[in-house]
Amino acid sequence: MMLAGAQIVDDHSVAYRPENTPGSVNSSAKPAPSESTSVQARQTVTKIPKSDQVDIQFTNITCTVSLGINKGHKQILHGVNGRLRPRQLVAIMGPSGAGKSTLLDVLSGYRISGVNGAVFINGRDRIMKRFKRMSCYIQQDDRLQGLLTVGENMSLAADLKLPTKLDKYEKGEVIEEILTNLGLYEHMNTCAAQLSGGQRKRLSIALELINNPLIMFLDEPTTGLDSSSCSQVVQLCQTLAHQGRTIVCTVHQPSASLFALFDQVYVLAAGHCLYQGTTNNLVTYLEQAGIPCPMYHNPADYVIELACGEYGEDKIGYLTMKADNGKELCWFDDVETIPSMEALRKQYPLSVLREQDAGPGEEETSQSNQRMVLIRRGFIKAKRDATMTHLRLIVNVVVGIMLGSLFIKAGNEGSRVLENYNLLFAILMHHMMSPMMLTILTFPSELSILIKEHFNRWYSLGAYYISVTLVDLPISIVSCLVFSIIVYTMSSQPMDIVRFFMFFAISLYTVLVAQSFGLMIGAVFNVVNGTFLGPTLSVPMMMFAGFGVTLRDLPPYLYWGSYVSYLRYGLEGLIGAIYGIERPKLDCNQALYCHYKYPSKFLEEISMSPDMFWWDVLALTVFVLVLRVAAFLLLKWKLNAIR
Repeated sequence: MMLAGAQIVDDHSVAYRPENTPGSVNSSAKPAPSESTSVQARQTVTKIPKSDQVDIQFTNITCTVSLGINKGHKQILHGVNGRLRPRQLVAIMGPSGAGKSTLLDVLSGYRISGVNGAVFINGRDRIMKRFKRMSCYIQQDDRLQGLLTVGENMSLAADLKLPTKLDKYEKGEVIEEILTNLGLYEHMNTCAAQLSGGQRKRLSIALELINNPLIMFLDEPTTGLDSSSCSQVVQLCQTLAHQGRTIVCTVHQPSASLFALFDQVYVLAAGHCLYQGTTNNLVTYLEQAGIPCPMYHNPADYVIELACGEYGEDKIGYLTMKADNGKELCWFDDVETIPSMEALRKQYPLSVLREQDAGPGEEETSQSNQRMVLIRRGFIKAKRDATMTHLRLIVNVVVGIMLGSLFIKAGNEGSRVLENYNLLFAILMHHMMSPMMLTILTFPSELSILIKEHFNRWYSLGAYYISVTLVDLPISIVSCLVFSIIVYTMSSQPMDIVRFFMFFAISLYTVLVAQSFGLMIGAVFNVVNGTFLGPTLSVPMMMFAGFGVTLRDLPPYLYWGSYVSYLRYGLEGLIGAIYGIERPKLDCNQALYCHYKYPSKFLEEISMSPDMFWWDVLALTVFVLVLRVAAFLLLKWKLNAIR
């Protein structure tokens, strides 16, 4: 494989790394002779960073994590130091548990709890807000919107990340250039879920390239890929780095050819630095340390074996001391030209930072634009999501027909009032369980994408939360309306338009409260814990609803439970819609004696007032608002807690 003019290919796409200056086009580059089809060389991504390059230095970084309640703490990183130079593709290597991902989390700003030490950007203390505007973090799992095509993912990302003053054609040029040079243009109309592993990884990179970051962090970008896809992804990262970016990747155990593509390597063992410098100098370093790499042995494999302690634990301590835990810089090729911190501060004065802070396209777009784009994305996903939309509507139709058939013509018959009462409670159970469980099951999967996009400053949490609420509202209304029409007519409830809309309003409010309840659980817990906790917490709601045990029969020390059960207000509201508003006496055609021929008698026996409907609506409104705000706060807490 040619390393000069390295190919960035997938199936039928080829791009080339420039030989000379960053961003230049190597017109002499030729496709590899082994290519089955003739493909003309494409230039690299010309949208190179316009801002100054970034030199990162970190000193005495420690990181301690909690092992759980009463289990103490564990220190992952032990005072490591290092220098990440611009125009370099840097590999952080080490065995499992060495602290690679933890160090990447710290350097990217993703992890802030339990972290000590200092990170300097061009000689100055890192200001996180400014740093996050110039960097992005691509995590190990490809967190993509699988229901959207490659083009839709890119278009929506461009609308979120690029200035609103750019029109769709200007944004389209940026998208077209990135996809062309990353070998994804031919897959514009392919859903992200149908891409191969290498294509998904490159789409993750393409999405972050839209706003042209100076620093890119990638956690295990080669995990799960075959050797060809690994080479393509690493060659792409190499090209992007040589254009002026600083790109840092964690790599577990690369092959010899893959290892040679990296410019700089940083080796960790048990939270200590064994080596930092160029990949070419690693063999010389080991020879000088008296631990030479055997001939024909992959240096990457050998240094990992050393870091695992296969040749003795004393070797780890010795190499850590020799590298001065990352302070030693003599193994860089250009060590004489590496500027000091003071020189960097002079090279990048504060006036440059002021200009960068005021530069176009580096701030988040407006809240209104974010909401509009996220709502548009939400409706596209809802239209294609069989679970969230199609299956949800089908379930409401099927359950509505089943309940209507079981309680057919029970609504206007005096001898079947208790049956109708059971129907109303069954309706509440359906409106409570279906929306709540659907939210608990689907929201945690959406949460992983939210974590990535929110951390990389695509949008604010408030804009996302509002869009989720507004996108789901029409679906909830239509599903609830279809269900209500089917059940109401089949069970022969009073054919009064006012009563029907009262019935529908209470049903819809119950759905919204249940969704809010599910959002709260889904925001904090995973699917396994959420599916257990949701039904468990719903049991007290049913106990205090007034069904089975009337409200007046509740003991005084438990009566407070009826005030916090939203099902109590839902059941009371449905009873008021069907049997309140001075409903006249019922028909008694199916029995000689109808005990509840007069609705007022039934209301008296179940201890429910006929004129509490608007109070029930108010109570359910309060529940919706309180639970939605609580879900938002819990979501915000979760995003902060994982860091």
